[in-house]
Amino acid sequence: MNFLNSALLTLIKMLYSVINNYAVTIVVFTLLIKLVVMPLNLKSRRSTMRMSTLQPKMKELQEKYKDDQEKLNQKMQELYRKEGVSPFGGCLPMLISMVILFAMFYALRTFANEQLVQQYLTFYHHQDMDPHSLVEPFLWIKNLWMPDTPFATFLPDVKSLQLVDFNVWNQVSAQLHSTGVIPEVLNFADRNAMMEYITNVVTPFTQSEVYAPHIAAVSGLSNLKLLGFIDLTIYKEWNGLFILPILSMGTQVIMQKLTMAQTQMDPSQAGSQKMMIYMMLFMSLYFCATYNSAFAIYWVVANIYAIVETLCFNKYFKAQDNKSAKAEEVGI
Repeated sequence: MNFLNSALLTLIKMLYSVINNYAVTIVVFTLLIKLVVMPLNLKSRRSTMRMSTLQPKMKELQEKYKDDQEKLNQKMQELYRKEGVSPFGGCLPMLISMVILFAMFYALRTFANEQLVQQYLTFYHHQDMDPHSLVEPFLWIKNLWMPDTPFATFLPDVKSLQLVDFNVWNQVSAQLHSTGVIPEVLNFADRNAMMEYITNVVTPFTQSEVYAPHIAAVSGLSNLKLLGFIDLTIYKEWNGLFILPILSMGTQVIMQKLTMAQTQMDPSQAGSQKMMIYMMLFMSLYFCATYNSAFAIYWVVANIYAIVETLCFNKYFKAQDNKSAKAEEVGI
């Protein structure tokens, strides 16, 4: 998994060297990855649809051989061979998509942490700079490496910097020192040393008159309670407008409905399917609202691509089925 994370991160950096915009880079990267796995998806969707059309025949066999499990399995295998389908035909692309999703999550989280540490250290050692020039904006989002929400600051705050691994601090400081941006290299031995630095150096600086105004809360809108236990704060210089989390949920719903519409679902599976939909909706909202906006862009673009791909596949399959039906009519 670490190899895949590193490979994805390297590819993103290579694309950025050409495009010079991380948001556009992530969009292009997402489309490239989806195009590479498209042949697998095509085969998977076809297999899933054909399995769906076999549901009536499968039910007949299940009813006929309900008292003979061995005979039922044999007849089911014969049916699969006759129709040229596999009950596991749709699993591989789904597994690949999930692996890529989690690899992208870790890769972009790693890169976001590097960017946040770089932003903080650069501003700390060059306090006369405009901090807005240090961040990577995208449309309504002020800092691509912070969440797209008014409940997040556009500059890295103490909470976000505490989540960064101490090795990242060491690596980024070494890179900045080598280019003359900062005068010294951090050399944390472990997380405890990093936390001591954050307590003694980072926290006081974020509370200074140079930094504090950029992460200040709107008066009366700090530590709001959601559902009685989730603390939320709206900031004066918010990072985003919560558009990507909403888009992630909306596109997830459309994608799920399209997928369900093309398959005949057994009533006994409807409950578990609905549970899966709700779980994916929660995941999309949670990840896109709490993690960096770059990952949210990947999620939304991937969903939009999946919607377009599904619509195109459906038209293609319909045309193929009509062609086969006409061929049967004339005896070909």
